[in-house]
Amino acid sequence: VSTAKPKVQLGQIPISKLNSQGSPTIAITPFCRLDHFSMALNHPAVHHEGWAQRRGVANQIKCAILAAGLGKRLEPLTARHLPKPLFPLGGKVPLAELWVRNMVAAGITDISMNLCVLAETIERHFADGSHWGAKIRYIHETVPSGTLGGICKQALGREAKTFAQEQPLALEPFRGSTLIAPSGDVVTNFNSALLEEMYDIHTRASAAFTMVLVPVPWERRKDFGTVVLEDIQDRKGQISRSGRISAFREKDPDSPSNLNNASIYMIEMDLLRELDALRTPARVDVPQPFYDFGKHVFPAMLKQLPYAKLSRDYLLQGVEYDGTWFDVGQKRDYLEVHRQLLDGEIDATLPFEKQPWGYVGTNSNIHPRAKIVAPVVIGNGCVIEEDPTVGPYAVIGDGWTVGHGATVKNSVLWESYPY
Repeated sequence: VSTAKPKVQLGQIPISKLNSQGSPTIAITPFCRLDHFSMALNHPAVHHEGWAQRRGVANQIKCAILAAGLGKRLEPLTARHLPKPLFPLGGKVPLAELWVRNMVAAGITDISMNLCVLAETIERHFADGSHWGAKIRYIHETVPSGTLGGICKQALGREAKTFAQEQPLALEPFRGSTLIAPSGDVVTNFNSALLEEMYDIHTRASAAFTMVLVPVPWERRKDFGTVVLEDIQDRKGQISRSGRISAFREKDPDSPSNLNNASIYMIEMDLLRELDALRTPARVDVPQPFYDFGKHVFPAMLKQLPYAKLSRDYLLQGVEYDGTWFDVGQKRDYLEVHRQLLDGEIDATLPFEKQPWGYVGTNSNIHPRAKIVAPVVIGNGCVIEEDPTVGPYAVIGDGWTVGHGATVKNSVLWESYPY
């Protein structure tokens, strides 16, 4: 993570590394001074009517983004600099912002986030959401309350269950019917059109809870929560199948399925109210814990958790998605996301000028004898001096200087954030 006016010198080791792959080398011939470059991007708050508005259901749907995870595997970045939902893509676009953009494109503007570590950084970036054409509100947690707690608090607000030493929330309860609840650190091309298709499947099946499923390598079943689908319907497109979930296996290497819970959910409010009544603090010392979707909610819905009885049968539905999906859990995942982004596999609009070798921001100086190895992102206010090598797969955040003879490849260098 950069400091003010950072510089990469000859012999310095890049902050982060990936295994390199071959890529064409491009030498910049003119000296590029981009002081007066202006981009013709639409303002995020200017958007067309989304499907939820066209169908008259926008007031029935709310988005609740899970953004309170501790990100232990990404420390010290997540403890001292940025929470994971604010990790930038391509040097600029926070992970959670992709979900905000998707929701607004769908016509869903009622958005909330639960926050914990470095909460003020997320709130400072998104503010009230008006920049994106949304209304964003926040739930602050001193201690994470699990996936169930995070969603119940965002949905039920001041009516959510409270425990000892907890104050009732000020947030008004959501009075609509359906929540869309993605994890704020998931990167995917599951866009607004696919959200509409998922909503159709969810409502036509009269499901109480629908989750997106993605296939994972069979040898990695031990790392993921996998599900078994029944009553399967084959479909055309990126949502290739849908069906009823009959079993959930938490990190079981012998699971009969490789369909992984992708942490993108659609949930009915009547189910959430019943789950909230059963909810416990998110602690392992609780005698009969009930705070986590994978460990408690799904087993309870499938009648596999003896101490948690629901008043009736609630349908747990799954949709299989065959597109791009990443859970940014570790540094290698974050770097692989950038590899896919720079290869054009991830749909994310970067606020930079497109170049044959990648992207470049404003007020950046690139020496004619600098060697740029595609693909590369060079942010705003950067200086690329004589005779360095930048790339392949290098993301240079705002304000960096890459010095004479230095090499930066397979790396992500953050700008210096004012948080």
